[in-house]
Parts: sequence; C-alpha cells; structure tokens
Amino acid sequence: MSYLPCELFCRVRDNQTVQSVSEYAENDHLAVIALMDNEAKNGKVSIINALSSAGVTALGGTYRLDESVSADENISKVKAFGGVAGVSLMGESSIKNWRNVDFLEIWHGAFSPDNTYNDRAIRLWNTLLDRGYHIACTYARDTEDDFDINAHYGCTYVDIEGEANALNAVKGIRMGKTVASTGVKFFFRTHQKGKTYSLGETMKKGNAVFSFFTDLHSREKNAGDDDVEYNIIKLITNGGECVMQTACSERHVNVRLKSNHWYRAELWGRVNSRNVLLAVTSPIYTA
Repeated sequence: MSYLPCELFCRVRDNQTVQSVSEYAENDHLAVIALMDNEAKNGKVSIINALSSAGVTALGGTYRLDESVSADENISKVKAFGGVAGVSLMGESSIKNWRNVDFLEIWHGAFSPDNTYNDRAIRLWNTLLDRGYHIACTYARDTEDDFDINAHYGCTYVDIEGEANALNAVKGIRMGKTVASTGVKFFFRTHQKGKTYSLGETMKKGNAVFSFFTDLHSREKNAGDDDVEYNIIKLITNGGECVMQTACSERHVNVRLKSNHWYRAELWGRVNSRNVLLAVTSPIYTA
C-alpha cells in the first residue's frame, strides 16, 4: 500500500454512538482514525471493534493521558508505550523537549480565509525544522466541531507499508511519511546515486532527482462548494526559501541539495480565485 487518507484527531462527543463514529469513518473513506482519549465512557473497545468491522484502523485506544504531569512527561510515556506523540498549536507552549515530538498539526478544521491557525502553525513548524528537529506534518478536522457540508475539509495521508493496521500506521507517522492535504494526494520520492528515498528519510548533499506523484481527483468531495484549481509545485527548504518552482504536471526535477537542510514539497493553486497552499509534504533531510 501507499499513502492512505487518515483522520488523526477524532474526538467522540457524549451524544455520539459507536455506530455513528464507525459510519463517519467508513463514509469518509478513511483508512485510519486516531481516537482522542477524553471519551472513555463511550466505550473505546466497542468503537475500535466497530471500526475494524468496517475496514477502518483505529489508533489511540489503549493509553490515557495523565493530566497531573507535564506534557513532556506524557509524551515520554506515550513513546515508552510504543506510540507516537503529536502537538497542536494550542499546546505548543507546554512543550520543552521537541525531540520527543513526532508530528505537528499544521492544519486544522475547515479551510477558509478566517482560519488563522494554519499560517501560525506552519511558521512554528518552519522554526522547529530550522532548529534541526525532525517533525512530520498532519491535518486534523476535529470531529467534535460542527460539520458544515459546504465547507472545505482535508486529511492526512500516511505512507502505510503492508497491511493498513495500527502497527504500520504508527510506523509511517513515526518515520515522518505524512502529507497534510486539502484532499489531493501529493507526495514525492528522491533518487540519488542509485538509491531512492521517501519522506522522513535522510540523504546526502549533492544532486538529486525529485519525482512527484499527484492525484488531483483524490477526495474531490473534500472541497465542498469551493472551486479548486491546481497550478504549481514548490520545493521549500531552510528559512522557508523556495529553491524550485514548476508546473503541477511536472514529474521529475533535478535539484542540488545542501548539507544539513530539510526539503519539503508544496502544491499551490487557486480556491475561489485566491492563491492558496493545497498540500504540503513532510520533509526529507540531508546530512
């Protein structure tokens, strides 16, 4: 398997049933959802079993956060338990040890000009990457928010090797093989001296070929009432510098990589006549 659509922030309301959560994931064609741990009374085991019967993998059903200790301590416990730990912009001020963080929620909720979270979160992510942290990106709809059928929602694509189970999904997130997207499937691989590298991996400086994979029709339903046009691919590195720009139809480009840098790809286009970022990959890194 390859990059599959996931929802990594599935909060369950008090009035939601096991069936409604399962139907949401199945109807939204999600391969994986991550359950938040605040709704134990809903019966996570029942939800996980129902999701499994619907062909959806559920994460987050076994460890409950300890509110009496710091965020860093909770993250350490999650990691020791074999899990992955992510942070949203609302919780970033409580994090001291960013090396223990696997992913940052760079996009959240419905996409609109009024959503200021996304720009602020990407700026934080750039800063952390520049400091040398290897942190993947994710999108979260937050299923506790009221759903607007006309709004534009996204997903996180996770590169899941083998069967789409919890172990392989967690592995993909931990290794930084994620893409935050408004819906379109978009990722890249790099080729250097006979070797192929994927998102999250570290390669050497020097010449490399970037191969882009774009499925513009993937999850078109996510766009709601928005009119979406896909235009260009940008390659972004340290300091937010754009080192390459090409048409979204381009498949292969040559790039000279610098040492101790990160490189991510961004897909840009227009939504209702506005220039916007439509998908962003987690980086590859150079030694």
